[in-house]
Amino acid sequence: MSYDACFEKLPRLETNRLILRQITESPSDGRDSLEFINDYSVYRFWGLYDESKDTNGRRRPKKKIKLDYHYNVTMKEYRSGRELTWLMELKDTHKVIGEIVFYDFRLKQQADIGYRINKDYWGKGFAPEAGQALLKAAFEYMDLTRIQLRCFADNHGSIRVAEKLDFAKEGLIRKGAILNVMTDYYIFGLLKEDYEKCTNKSTDITLEP
Repeated sequence: MSYDACFEKLPRLETNRLILRQITESPSDGRDSLEFINDYSVYRFWGLYDESKDTNGRRRPKKKIKLDYHYNVTMKEYRSGRELTWLMELKDTHKVIGEIVFYDFRLKQQADIGYRINKDYWGKGFAPEAGQALLKAAFEYMDLTRIQLRCFADNHGSIRVAEKLDFAKEGLIRKGAILNVMTDYYIFGLLKEDYEKCTNKSTDITLEP
């Protein structure tokens, strides 16, 4: 698998508990995706909504109701070569509980990583589990040099995820832009040589090209 090959066919990844795969037009993918993309507690850290300018909730994004909405948006970004998005599907129930994304690619050597998870599944280790699978794909198959993670300074959950994945905290950006929001945020980075030295590299991740 190479960088370019991922944009021709997104590889399927498997971890102990998850199948990471491309979104489909199935109603179940649509329903499960709407649960987390419409949840304020999830998207408040995604950069789509400026909480500092809203005191009454009226400026929050309108809820998406069409089952194919997330499929269309996700595949548009994929086909344009801008993003690689994997749904997180539970192996035991086949429910989609979130997504994990590579985006903002630079020189085919660097990408940002982000994720959204249904709040009913927070605190169960799914983000680090999926993140480790993507790091394996990034460094061992796509031959990327650097992965970075940016998160709001008050997003303590994502800070813990970055630390669990052995990212180095590289700095605090004051009033910087994350999508549509100006906010204080941390930037974390992981280089390929750092990854190769990590003690928590998983050996039970499989990949289907």
